[in-house]
Amino acid sequence: MRSIAVIGKNFGDEGKGLAVASLSRVLGKPLIVKHNGGAQAGHTVEDAAAAWRFVHHQIGAGAEYGAPTLFAEHFMPDLYQLGKEVADFTRLFGFVPLLYSEKTARATTIDDVLLNMGAEAARGDARHGSCGMGIDECVQRNRAGYGLSVEEVAAWSETELLQRLRELRTRYTRERAAVLGIDRGNHYFELLENDTMLQNYVAEVKANIGLLSLVDANRDWLSQFEHLIFESGQGLLLDEDYEVYAPHLTSSKTGMHNPARFLEKRGLALDEAIYVTRSYVTRHGEGPLPCETERDKLPGVGEDLTNQPNEWQGTLRYARHESMEAFFAPVERDKDSVQLFSSARDTKLSILVTHLNETGNRLYFAEGEVSFERVRREGERRGIRCIRIERFELKDLSESEMLTPNTTPYKIRTGAKDVKVGKASEKDSDIVEGLAF
Repeated sequence: MRSIAVIGKNFGDEGKGLAVASLSRVLGKPLIVKHNGGAQAGHTVEDAAAAWRFVHHQIGAGAEYGAPTLFAEHFMPDLYQLGKEVADFTRLFGFVPLLYSEKTARATTIDDVLLNMGAEAARGDARHGSCGMGIDECVQRNRAGYGLSVEEVAAWSETELLQRLRELRTRYTRERAAVLGIDRGNHYFELLENDTMLQNYVAEVKANIGLLSLVDANRDWLSQFEHLIFESGQGLLLDEDYEVYAPHLTSSKTGMHNPARFLEKRGLALDEAIYVTRSYVTRHGEGPLPCETERDKLPGVGEDLTNQPNEWQGTLRYARHESMEAFFAPVERDKDSVQLFSSARDTKLSILVTHLNETGNRLYFAEGEVSFERVRREGERRGIRCIRIERFELKDLSESEMLTPNTTPYKIRTGAKDVKVGKASEKDSDIVEGLAF
């Protein structure tokens, strides 16, 4: 069994979906392992020849090629959103994706989402730039001792689950809302008190839990697969431990840590880590962005069809890579951070550069345009393999030819009217045409 981790090198949006889908298409018997974050991911897979486009939030990128997905322990699935995503996938590809979950995976609740959005609204101009998908609030709730596993969601009746969520509101949510500054003047305060919304949420979640097969993902169970592909969300510069950009971080480990830990527990090794970067840098949301510039100052860079402006993260931002040293530094730091895991001591490091079709096989640095070959030679000197897209063809897709991202994932009846809350967030966009491995 071979294990590969696909990791964003920067702030997300690098092309991880492209990499995972390409690997899933060419490797024998793959399993895609989702191991950090949750439904905030938006990994786009496009096929120019077949004229289809799909944005993966929780379903592994590459499921369209038949690869099953495993929600690992540290993944935080949004079981409400999952239903629409599976329905959209099935409508486009003609089959239901195979989804497994470890029993201990932590479910994100509607109150996590509402608290997240309410907190951002309360911050005003001091927003953190959150995706508004409840990831940090799910983490905080679990740390406070009010966890909710997918196994519990599956085992409890609708009545029991509703009672549990009502208890959480009484024992935890109201106090947490006060800490976050969510008061009666905040739109989300009322939603956090709405019981009809909670009832309808529970009904949908109980219907969707049947989309998952709960498993003990031990070594014996994993042995049916020849390749494990760890699909990471977001990027290294948003890792919860990377304090340089605090508080504009995600509440999860975005690098090798979770894959290495997962494999260590099972006596397996991580063979390769593939760090994905565009030939330039993007960031969606607030926070520092070194060498930031306007998109029209980056020759050839076109509009991103997936990362559209939204209420929570604003408009996609662009930048040049700082320097050659800064380009490789996150990868080297990530490798150093997992040396206590025997599973990661011999991991081969690679950097996959996407979007070179836009930039004429060059990378945009602060110093100017740098050829891919120069970057590749510097990588060789550091013991890091640099790879790229070999065949790449962009094709204009009409609205009828593409499946658009679910930009309003939450539409829950409150009793009087439908309330829409939430936006899709972290996005990767590219065409799948093959990787030069």
